Amino acid sequence: MKRRPFLRALLSGLLAGSAASAIAHTPYRQWKVLRQRFLLVHSSRTDPESDEIAEGIVDILDRVLPEANAMVARARDEQRIASLMTTGQAVLAVMREDRANDLFRGKGDFRDYQGGMLRVLVAIDGHVLITTEEFPRHHGWLVASALIDNSGLLDIRVPAQSSNGSLSPHEGALAFARGEPLEVPE
Repeated sequence: MKRRPFLRALLSGLLAGSAASAIAHTPYRQWKVLRQRFLLVHSSRTDPESDEIAEGIVDILDRVLPEANAMVARARDEQRIASLMTTGQAVLAVMREDRANDLFRGKGDFRDYQGGMLRVLVAIDGHVLITTEEFPRHHGWLVASALIDNSGLLDIRVPAQSSNGSLSPHEGALAFARGEPLEVPE
């Protein structure tokens, strides 16, 4: 795949377009546009497995939900993912399950983050694809459906409802797991 050249070209075009604008002093506006146009699946450079899983997720979404424009976004570390997820700048991320639960509870390296709004879409080989409770229910249903129905050799599943204070599944993923039909808001 040629994602990196595409991303460079996209960012170059965005940056070139903003060069004439006096108000574009930081790349934040470009990242905001990128986040609006693409479904970014964040992974961490410090966890190569999360990066491989994110690539697999994006490959499935590209085939099954091409209109999502899924793309992997690599954060420098898990604290950066925590920052993006808890401030509403990211909606999907792959993390090890134990690290995602630490973020949810605000423990260890994540004690400075408020992760109580995080939810799990699917579990994959000791990792989880997390989102926030604000992620639309029908989007959660669609992503869970696409990943589980097209998992190939990956062991992808919606985890059971949590009762021990760990991350809970997203309502859309749970609806898919229960066999409920997709409900798209009007």
